[in-house]
Amino acid sequence: MKSVRAVAMAMAMLVATVGVASAQSATDQMMGRHTMEGKVMSVSAKTGWVHVKTDEGTIIVHFPPAELAGVKKGDTISVDLAMKDNGPAKPKAASRK
Repeated sequence: MKSVRAVAMAMAMLVATVGVASAQSATDQMMGRHTMEGKVMSVSAKTGWVHVKTDEGTIIVHFPPAELAGVKKGDTISVDLAMKDNGPAKPKAASRK
């Protein structure tokens, strides 16, 4: 099986827009870093979504579509993960009817 190295900085499954409020870089604020290796169960080079079956379960991650040109179903890939706590979610504004 072809081995492909992919890198994803993710919070949950999607990365939120990160604003850096201090002199530290965004990567300095990341926590929970780890690597998960798994088998590609499905991949869409058109949309950028990849389903990866790992020992811990299946994860669904997004990459820039161009980065998936050589990735195929059945490949083994490693995904590097980290998360950043962006604080409480902002309440949605009440809609007027």
